[in-house]
Amino acid sequence: MDKFFIQTVSDSEESGTSGSSGIYSIQLVPDPESENGWRVEENPSVSLVPVEEVYTEEQLQAMEGVEYASLSERISFLFAAVAGICLVCMLARFLKPRLRVPRWISNSLLAGISCLVFYCRWKIFLPDSLSPLLPVLDLVFLIGVITLFYRGRFSKRIYLAITFLALYELCSVLHLYGERFLVRLCDYFRVSTSPSLFPVYSWVENHEGAWRTTITVGVDWAGCLMLLISCIVLILAVRKLTRCAPLEDDGIPRNELFFLLSPAFTGIVFFTFTNVAKSLLSNPAFVKWTARGNPFFDLSLYFLISFVAAATILCILYAYHIYQKLIAYMQDKQRAALMASQVDQMQDHIREIEQLYTGVRSMRHDMQNYLFDIKSLLAAQGVNVEENGELSGYFAGIGTALDALNFSFHTGNPVTDVVLNGKYQQARGMGIRFDSGFRFPSDYGIDVFDLSIILNNALNNALEACEALCGQDTDAGRFISVTSYCRNNMFLIEVENSFDGVVLSAGHGLLKSKKQDAHRHGLGFQNIVRCAEKYLGSADYTCRDRTFTLTVMLQKSCEPAEI
Repeated sequence: MDKFFIQTVSDSEESGTSGSSGIYSIQLVPDPESENGWRVEENPSVSLVPVEEVYTEEQLQAMEGVEYASLSERISFLFAAVAGICLVCMLARFLKPRLRVPRWISNSLLAGISCLVFYCRWKIFLPDSLSPLLPVLDLVFLIGVITLFYRGRFSKRIYLAITFLALYELCSVLHLYGERFLVRLCDYFRVSTSPSLFPVYSWVENHEGAWRTTITVGVDWAGCLMLLISCIVLILAVRKLTRCAPLEDDGIPRNELFFLLSPAFTGIVFFTFTNVAKSLLSNPAFVKWTARGNPFFDLSLYFLISFVAAATILCILYAYHIYQKLIAYMQDKQRAALMASQVDQMQDHIREIEQLYTGVRSMRHDMQNYLFDIKSLLAAQGVNVEENGELSGYFAGIGTALDALNFSFHTGNPVTDVVLNGKYQQARGMGIRFDSGFRFPSDYGIDVFDLSIILNNALNNALEACEALCGQDTDAGRFISVTSYCRNNMFLIEVENSFDGVVLSAGHGLLKSKKQDAHRHGLGFQNIVRCAEKYLGSADYTCRDRTFTLTVMLQKSCEPAEI
């Protein structure tokens, strides 16, 4: 058991009456059964004899003491400075500035105020007995400065304030108890961490002109190492949050906010507990008494505290990562549902086009028969349509209108007829020669909807390439050619067009759009590849001189494969 000797000096009157020397010694012995855990015993084995020593002024001036200070305490402000900079970077990523001043001024002011508050930790106004209120004051301060310097949804401001406070306090716990863990570990392995081994700089202080003290600052490598690690952990944690920050200025729903703040609240409570118990956990006598003879108790205690702090930081980051994944999943799910609804509407529209196209062809055939019957009836009544100018012009106009209903290309399916003839009209309006030898393979089990996607995207890209070529060389021969082949169980589609000879590749055999907003374009070839893979096929392109050739291969199948 550890014993602590206490020297007590009584006043002169009591000393004289008792006949004692005036100095006696007692000892505190740990006693778990007592109320306070200690009992007081006299220590008769210690004999204390007061000795009066008189020093001359010359001796006092010649005496000199040396005090060692740790470098980690002298540069502890770096952690507060890093915290202030990280706070500014985090808020600038999530929120928009409120003050109408240059951004560097507001950011510098916020970083300076935050650094000062984090470094002083309200020591000027708050006594040690109210140290549990530190997280509350820090939270009020963060919410206040965020509201003053930035604007945004209130839920997002609350999340940023609580999350950053939790990260900062957990990193401070990691710094303090990680240093103690390293010190105790080095003690067990007989490795010194004393700053006296690595002095950096010194200065001399005089006390009342008689006693001189040399203060030497040395490198306590354990404290400096944990200070560096804490700063790095805080920077990486904030960087992780800012990289996952959404660009939208949307708020956080209440249930999601509670989910995100659960690990942060846990971290703040854990910091409050360790801050209250810091006076006990830093007392070697209390730790040894609690260990009950276990030499590794303090080592494991400091390690567990540091481990819980690091694990809580990971939980905060992982909770936000899961939240982002859930948001992305819900957006993809909504987008997929919307796309499925649009696909159903397009398929219904295609079926209506097929019915309408069939009806138009039938009506055109019937109208031609009706015109022939009318001419025959007029001829039977002695009216010659060819000799009558008004009737001749009227019948000629009806014939022209009927010819307009007739498509130039017939593929064997109304949908592909509409697609090809529509692109033909666009090409003719742009002065581009358009040839088609496409035939719809009705017996290959290929959905006409997928073929319309392939033809639309391929022909749109061909029209854009020809238009770009016209902007560079007006005399260049521009053309578009569409053909199809059926070979064994494979159906091949080949689209050739003229272009300027420049191809932008996006990697993995994909094409990149030449438009300025390329992230919104360049999806046509990807859609073609997706439809080809649906039928266990492929899509490829070749370039020769100024001719671009797209080849799409589809496999004959009764039911298309799911992708």
